Amino acid sequence: MGGMDIDDLVEQLQSEFQDYIHDRLEAIYTSLETVKKDDKASTEVLRICRREVHSLKGAGSTFGYPIVTLIAQRMETYLGDLKDLDRKLIADIQTFADRIAEMAELTEQPDLVATNQIIRRLPTRFEFDITDVDVRDVEVMLVTPNKLVARRAARELAACGFRVNIVSDPIEAVSIAVRMPPDMVIASAVMDGLGGIDLIRGLRAMSVTENVKMALMTSMDAAQLRGVPDDAAIVHLGPTFQDDIAAAITRFNLG
Repeated sequence: MGGMDIDDLVEQLQSEFQDYIHDRLEAIYTSLETVKKDDKASTEVLRICRREVHSLKGAGSTFGYPIVTLIAQRMETYLGDLKDLDRKLIADIQTFADRIAEMAELTEQPDLVATNQIIRRLPTRFEFDITDVDVRDVEVMLVTPNKLVARRAARELAACGFRVNIVSDPIEAVSIAVRMPPDMVIASAVMDGLGGIDLIRGLRAMSVTENVKMALMTSMDAAQLRGVPDDAAIVHLGPTFQDDIAAAITRFNLG
């Protein structure tokens, strides 16, 4: 590449990125067509989709397309603990793939407002009859590596009609929150790399997330919670868990 100028290099990288995205999405589209013809193929199709979306998430960051990473991360959350696929789920997965394909073709990345609109229009999966709740335009980021805690908290929040984005890595959560500020962040106090208290304090210190509502999930007593911002809610991992989440929602006027 000795004689290649910067414009040619950028063009080549964009071409390589789009080819890579095309190949990953083609694998997803093809696998979904398979399950439409044979519903017994769900397990293998889900495995393929999870593998490809994980690759897409990494490619977005590597090639400078953060919107692709954000959509792929939401798709990864959506796939979550799915065990089977029906027509609605297949259609939703195709919607995620279509949005990624569209974003990969952009010459300029959308700004914060446009990104927010794109992400909030993505499909959301509820584990109950959607007619049972009033779905609200409220985005909650749930930051915890504990799958059991995540599932329990997500169920409570989804029952309020909130969109829930589960992020297991607190460092990744910072990157996502800056690019797509949620209405509320609920973080586990104890996490590898960055604890919940430091995560909340860090997000509170940045102008783009300083007004986001914050809550800390913990089994610690009050004496161990020094450093938690005064305006952050505390959700105890015990018998008051459900009541504490409800109190936080009421306190922040989200529900």
